[in-house]
Amino acid sequence: MKKFCLILLLFSLSLLLACQAKNPNPEYCAVGQTDGVFVCSKTWSLYFGPTPISLKLYLSIEDEVEVEAIYEQVESLIVEYHQLFDKYHEYDGIENVYTINHHGLQPTILNELLYDAIAFGLAHEGDIQVDGVNLFNIALGPVLSVWHDARESSQCVDNVCPIPRDTIDNGTFATDSSKILLNPANQSITFLEEGMAIDLGGYGKGYVAEVISDYLDTLSVNYLLNAGNSNLKAGGENPDREDGHYYIGLIEPNLSESLFFDFYTYLRIPDGISIVTSGNYQNYFFGPDLTVYHHIIDPRTHYPGGEAMSVTILSEDGALLDIYSTAIYLMTVEEGLDFVNQTDGMEGVWYLPDKTIVYSDQFESLYLYQLPE
Repeated sequence: MKKFCLILLLFSLSLLLACQAKNPNPEYCAVGQTDGVFVCSKTWSLYFGPTPISLKLYLSIEDEVEVEAIYEQVESLIVEYHQLFDKYHEYDGIENVYTINHHGLQPTILNELLYDAIAFGLAHEGDIQVDGVNLFNIALGPVLSVWHDARESSQCVDNVCPIPRDTIDNGTFATDSSKILLNPANQSITFLEEGMAIDLGGYGKGYVAEVISDYLDTLSVNYLLNAGNSNLKAGGENPDREDGHYYIGLIEPNLSESLFFDFYTYLRIPDGISIVTSGNYQNYFFGPDLTVYHHIIDPRTHYPGGEAMSVTILSEDGALLDIYSTAIYLMTVEEGLDFVNQTDGMEGVWYLPDKTIVYSDQFESLYLYQLPE
């Protein structure tokens, strides 16, 4: 009888452990470093640029979530905002950035999601100014199109392209964002000057990352959202680490075409923090003299700007950080440091062309985990 009871007890314990260790979704989830923790992952390509978007969910055995349902909803949000923010294509039954830019001076009635996104960008354009000029401007579309066409020109050979200097220096561009009229009564947008075009690429990924994180926060799940290696958001406490933090590496900027990369620093990220990077190492080409011409265009000059190869800014609001990182990148390093150090809750790190790394005042104590050996 005692032997039978012992066997029954062992069987019960085995059954209990098996239940506890049950994978919530083998298609997406794998065992984590910690007993009873599963790390689930899914990646989406071809949205918001060439770099994939990925979402990791960190689940403990107590979590009761439908992994596939979460990923389906996140994918739905990604697709919806991608179509709304797309300036190159139109979609049946959808008014988006493309249709806005092709309506000339005619009003465009928007859905609430796109209207709110545009209103957000316009509301924060003036947050960072140098010499009275907004360093972020969603109406810079006509200038950005010139540089995009230069990057995609048939005259490019091995990523060396002609510089559109004559067009930029002698062209007249309608880039005054004060001539964008938003009407909240009918959620419409109207350009008040011919030749205007908006571009939401400067904060689109950060904005969508916040939309997704808002949804995930309603589920009380733990996650790390990576939107194209330039916008990350950490949510909840990481059950796969004793301290509950998420650990990430910052990619060392380089101008090679290699698919491999190194990290120049490693960070520990707590719940609710966004990490946004702007830099010259994506969407660039070389001029005939091998000068680098990247995609972050300075509204003051209409040419690529910035001193650093990259700047990474950390704070809570990823949408706002995306705007700020673009503007801060265009400042001198000294100007950017001053702005970050004077802004509550914000820290930053700059990677310079000579491989020097510059930190804001509290960056090391709050976020730095270690440097590569």
